[in-house]
Amino acid sequence: MIVDVHTHVFWPESDFGPRLQADLNRCGVDQAVWGDVTERHLETTLAADVAIVFGLQASATDWLIPNEAVAAHVAQAADRLLFFASIDPAKAGYMEELEVCHQQLGAVGVKLAPLYQNAHPADPRYYDIYRYCEKNGLPVLFHAGTSFVSGTPLDYSRPVHFDSVALDFPELRMVLAHLGHPWEGETISVIRRHANVYADLSALYYRPWQFYNAMRLLVEYRTESKVLFGSDFPFTTTADSITGVRNLNHIIAQSGLPPVPDDVIEDIIHRDALACLNLPHPKSIKR
Repeated sequence: MIVDVHTHVFWPESDFGPRLQADLNRCGVDQAVWGDVTERHLETTLAADVAIVFGLQASATDWLIPNEAVAAHVAQAADRLLFFASIDPAKAGYMEELEVCHQQLGAVGVKLAPLYQNAHPADPRYYDIYRYCEKNGLPVLFHAGTSFVSGTPLDYSRPVHFDSVALDFPELRMVLAHLGHPWEGETISVIRRHANVYADLSALYYRPWQFYNAMRLLVEYRTESKVLFGSDFPFTTTADSITGVRNLNHIIAQSGLPPVPDDVIEDIIHRDALACLNLPHPKSIKR
């Protein structure tokens, strides 16, 4: 089974505020290549058996994607998609929104992004969210590592900050996205210490040298079993990510550098993320 744990849906015309649009333009991100994001999401995620889907609520950086719209999108392919709610601690009533998403809209997990939401991972408002998620068995996927967004402290995305969260919430299942790049070593240090903390490798294969070194670190620290497959759609697709991960060792060519074992690569692609995160298969959810 292939589970893509990291896919986005959004409607840029309505969901991206002026600060976000300025950041995208500054970094040369061509939104036209995404096409119709929701239509392409339904098509390209067919390369996985199950895909986790979320938007992003982050008023500090102008991400304004409604949870209701993401839940409605997931309902179009309810037999293979899972909805994660994005909760912005800066918004009034953020806990009420979490409850509505979980109890009425069918969210089975939560997406948080400290760098985007301008809040340290140990912020008391996040701790409200963690308590609810731990109590109700909702895993939390965090953006970890750098980003093109501006105006918020990059330090909020350091993987090491999630270590104290895991200590305070040992039963909370957590995923640190993107292996926390460029701090992959910090991410590895955190995930090997905590039974319920994982990482995903989304959005890394197109930085091949960095990706290769990160994967070698995983092997050397024997933490590859704590890594889940993800794509980061629409910035890439599920199928392209699978191919990119499988082509990982192309970067070393005949250099004599040690390859990442093929079984490590295939195990990550086929890892049962639903079991790791204690998530239901979409087909088993009563609606």
